Amino acid sequence: MQITLKDIARMAGVAESTVSRALNDKPGVGKETRLKILKIAKENNYRPNQLARGLAAKKTNMIAVILAEMDSPGNIEIVKSIEKAAEKRGYQIILCNTNNQEDKEESYLSLLESNQVDGAIFIGGKLVGSHLLKASFSQDNRIVLVNRLAEENFFTSVLTDYSQGLYKAVEHLLKENFKKIALVCGNRDNLVEEEKISGYKNALRDSGLEVNEELIFSTANNRQAGYNVFLEIIEGDVIPDSFISTRELTTIGLVEAIKMGGYFIPDDFAVVGYGDNILTSVIDPPLTVLGEPVEKLGKSSLEFLLELINEKMDSQQIKVLTPELIIRESSISKYN
Repeated sequence: MQITLKDIARMAGVAESTVSRALNDKPGVGKETRLKILKIAKENNYRPNQLARGLAAKKTNMIAVILAEMDSPGNIEIVKSIEKAAEKRGYQIILCNTNNQEDKEESYLSLLESNQVDGAIFIGGKLVGSHLLKASFSQDNRIVLVNRLAEENFFTSVLTDYSQGLYKAVEHLLKENFKKIALVCGNRDNLVEEEKISGYKNALRDSGLEVNEELIFSTANNRQAGYNVFLEIIEGDVIPDSFISTRELTTIGLVEAIKMGGYFIPDDFAVVGYGDNILTSVIDPPLTVLGEPVEKLGKSSLEFLLELINEKMDSQQIKVLTPELIIRESSISKYN
């Protein structure tokens, strides 16, 4: 059982306040008494309750990292980057998953409001709701958004330029002489996915091509959805020569369906995926992807938050990062 401040006081025959002063190297404790207390603490492997100390000092050296969904490898990599940067600065993280549920997000926000954490980083999710907007008007707004959008953004944010990323992917496929490019994306009500759709459309229009809405397919974010959408496409009136898939799990199902149908990548269909991680790395042939700058997203968001915590930020900051197009075999035309 973990020894407490009260236990040390009893063993040393002194008041708890005396133990506290001795352990925190504060005046008002005699030399012999201080040494006696420190010896007892060391022999019993005493560890201070960081949360209790933090609540008293209004600082915990803990940060809440609040994820909208945990089935995104990209989001998990961002969390790892935040954790790595936080440890170097003497902070720990508490990982919270809302599963896109507003009531859970509001509950986790209370950790910040009750000073159980020093700040919060929200990663992904729907349009910022009223509870978060309300928090933004607080003078003690210690919140950073990562890849989270708001109609009126009062938050310091680190964002990925999804539109520019998809623009790059379309440009690449067009250069490889693929003309009928299908987009397999998420729900159009999702602002992140809408940004990707916008980039796809802009690239086609800027290249003098019409946007064919029959080549845009919204699916759920899972492997089976990616598999099923290819079966749907192959039976349709417009058959594409290439695909851009905006999420990792969907991409895996899509590639599986292409292969199971007896088709070859990229001979029959070129494929560009999203996210350069363990899931996309196992696809054969090697997959061309839009690699999200996860390391920079995590590090930048942590640096911004520490500035807010330490009151070193004069005004709201927004940093926008662009995905990198990593070209591999899955999108190289044999006719070039």
